[in-house]
Amino acid sequence: MASKAVEYIKGFINPDDKKTKIIVVIGLIGLVLILASSFFDGKKDNVKSDDYKCIDYEDYAENLELKLTDIINSIDGAGECKVMITLENSAENVYATDVETKTDNNSSNQKDKYVFYDSSNGESPVLIKEYLPKVQGVTVLCNGGDNIAVKEKIIQCVTSLFNIPTNRVSVSKIKS
Repeated sequence: MASKAVEYIKGFINPDDKKTKIIVVIGLIGLVLILASSFFDGKKDNVKSDDYKCIDYEDYAENLELKLTDIINSIDGAGECKVMITLENSAENVYATDVETKTDNNSSNQKDKYVFYDSSNGESPVLIKEYLPKVQGVTVLCNGGDNIAVKEKIIQCVTSLFNIPTNRVSVSKIKS
């Protein structure tokens, strides 16, 4: 039975036929491409597109300080300044949950489970919202820090930008 199959295949493939040689070469090229594609997988392990950006809090505070420094430098009479911002705590993430409630005659049970989705690197929870850290206090040192009018403008600017009370803002004259 096996010899009949081999004879049939030999009869089908004529080594002298150019069309058969071309078909065999194209088939081999296809196999090589399929094997090569497994080595060059489309997924990049070092880049996680589904992951959320990680926040570096020092960079976040430094970015806020630079922006605030530019704004305060624009205030008339403030002059050159230095700014330091302190943050209350780290960011807070809110994830999607599935609430399951079971009620009996006399009691009720509530069970919360996080909602997951399939990503390229396994299951990940569904992030609904991320709250950045709040500003706790601001210190400003500037050339015009001894001028009461300039000091008031700076305090009003900082309190309105970060929604913090005036007792959490310190403005002083910079050391000459």
